[in-house]
Amino acid sequence: MTIAEQFTPRRRFTLLLLALLSMLFAPVLLPDELDGVIGPVLFTVVLLSALAAVANTRRRMAFATAFAIPGCGLMVAASFVHTPSMISASSIVATLFLIYAAAAILDFVFRAHRVDASVILGSLCVYILMAVIWGEFYGLIQLHWPGSLMLPPTDSARGIRSLLEYFSFVTITTVGYGEIYPVSPLARATAATEALIGQLYLVVLVARLVGLHTAQEAREKSEKS
Repeated sequence: MTIAEQFTPRRRFTLLLLALLSMLFAPVLLPDELDGVIGPVLFTVVLLSALAAVANTRRRMAFATAFAIPGCGLMVAASFVHTPSMISASSIVATLFLIYAAAAILDFVFRAHRVDASVILGSLCVYILMAVIWGEFYGLIQLHWPGSLMLPPTDSARGIRSLLEYFSFVTITTVGYGEIYPVSPLARATAATEALIGQLYLVVLVARLVGLHTAQEAREKSEKS
C-alpha cells in the first residue's frame, strides 16, 4: 500500500487545493525578494501534492513519479540556473505531469457515483490545475517567441510568471480585463482554446454533478419507500 492510499480522496484533494492556493497567493503575501525563492518551492510542493493526489495505485505511483520527481528537480535547478533551456525543460516536464494529474483527478470525478466532498474538491483542483497548465503554456510561448503577449513592465522572471498565471485565470474565467493580451497568432489561439475549454468544463461538470445528485436523491427515496 502506498502512502497516498492511506489517505482518503477528500484529504488528498484538500492537500492539493491548499498547495495550489498557497502558490497562487504567494506573490500577494510575500515581498519581491522572497517571492523569487519561495515561488519555485511552492510550485514544487504543488507537484508533490499532485503526486500524492493521483498515486493511489502502484502503476499510477510509478508513472506519476517518473514525471513529478524530475519536474521538482528541474524546477529547483531552474531557480538557480536561469537559462532558457533549463527554464523550458522544467516547465515542459512539470506541465506534462500536471496534465496527467488533472486527467487522473477528472477521471475520478466523472467515475463517481455520488456527489460528496471529494468530488467537489477534485473538481476544483482540476479547474485550478487547468489554469496553471495554461499559464505554463503562455510562459513557454513568451520564452521562445518574446513579445507574443503584451505584458505590463516587470523586472524579474518570477514577475513575468506571476503575470502569466494571472492572465491564465482571467482567460479561463473569461473575465479578460485587457491589461494583458495576446499578440501573436499562437498566443491568441492558445488563449481562445483555454477560454473555450474552461467554459465547456464548467458546463459539463455542472451537468454531471446535477445528474449525480438527482440520481442520488432518487435512489435514497426508493430505498425509503
